[in-house]
Amino acid sequence: MKTQDTAMKYEIRVQGYLGENAAIWFDGFDVEHDPAGETILHGTIMDQAALHGILTRIRDLGLTLTLVRQMEKEQ
Repeated sequence: MKTQDTAMKYEIRVQGYLGENAAIWFDGFDVEHDPAGETILHGTIMDQAALHGILTRIRDLGLTLTLVRQMEKEQ
């Protein structure tokens, strides 16, 4: 069940810099680039099914996943 109680904030990192076209696939996420050559996605994910959807999208785009980190629970 999707409720505000299950929504969690995540940081997801992928290797390389995503251009604007690729960043569209991650609508609702803040996208930034770090000097180490990674793209950092920050955003709220409603539940585990939504997280798996994001991870599948990363795979389908041929991106290399370097980090998935759950941040502290949103208030």
